[in-house]
Amino acid sequence: MDTIAAPPDSLSREQKSLTEAVRPSLRELVVARRRLHLKAAVIGALAVSSYWYLVAGHSSVISKLMAAGVLIVALTAAATCVFHDANHASFSTSRLVNRLAGFTGDLLGASSWIWRFKHNNLHHGNTNMVGFDADIDQAPFARLAPDQPWRPWHRYQHFYMWVLYGFLTLQWFLISDYVDLMNHGIGRQRFARQPRRRDVGMIAVGKLLHASWAIALPLVYHRWWVVLIFYLAISWTVGLLLATMFQLAHCAEPAAFPASDTPRRGPDFIAHQLRTTVDVHCRTRIGAGALHWLMGGLDFQVEHHLAPRLPHTVYPLVARRLNRACNACELTVKSHATPWRAIRSHARWLKAMGTRP
Repeated sequence: MDTIAAPPDSLSREQKSLTEAVRPSLRELVVARRRLHLKAAVIGALAVSSYWYLVAGHSSVISKLMAAGVLIVALTAAATCVFHDANHASFSTSRLVNRLAGFTGDLLGASSWIWRFKHNNLHHGNTNMVGFDADIDQAPFARLAPDQPWRPWHRYQHFYMWVLYGFLTLQWFLISDYVDLMNHGIGRQRFARQPRRRDVGMIAVGKLLHASWAIALPLVYHRWWVVLIFYLAISWTVGLLLATMFQLAHCAEPAAFPASDTPRRGPDFIAHQLRTTVDVHCRTRIGAGALHWLMGGLDFQVEHHLAPRLPHTVYPLVARRLNRACNACELTVKSHATPWRAIRSHARWLKAMGTRP
């Protein structure tokens, strides 16, 4: 059953009622997943056509830059709409299809195996909890939570972190995955299951495939410095977009950062997610609608955290039901009114956390 899981006995009657109120029907899920698969096909077509035009096409510099722009959009959407959904087992009802679709993250330079532990286990299970949620651990570069140690350079983080965000995908490809494998976990959290040889082999294959399409093949057609410039520019822009999108939901003024011993499971799960997660409204204008398409459900992070195994294309429907149900239960769904307000809120949070306690 790939809908929202049945409420456990540990949940209160009010929480069980809330969960049942937002549960999509089987037909709604089928329609949503068809839309997701069509979207994935469009993303794939954009990625392949823009990449081939950029690498092998004979055209002006302006045309190449336009192709690079389309490729950036396609790669970002592949991460948010395909990689993210698939590794939450929400892209398909088939485990094999989810694994294959999730491997798009490996093609982008990341490891889907490590990402599932870091994101699904640590982040979703311990949202905004210092020492557990690896997504808010950016030491020593940034301080993102009140309980994290302050360093003198953090007073400037609301300036320099926007630059460092762009190195997210390059960090995946060159540094973090290897460090996590050598440390047998992420930070102080050990892997729930140590990687087998097959897992390590697939991580290596993913790194090799990324290097092949992103670096080796372009070198056949272009001089090394041209490939280096385009690779770094595209990688940095994709990293900036992805890092920013993920930060808006949790590292912003409305989100709470509970103490590490705060209950967050069982009867406390829904309340914890509502406290620590913020939606971003992207559905008012044409530009905002395009951003909603690109974010792939990252604008519906509250709904996603409450039901991560649902395809993101059903979240607009779930959001309407969730707001009605929360109003009836006198609960609050936190949200940013616009994407711009969300970005400004994150910037203010960076500045606030950079101020010496």
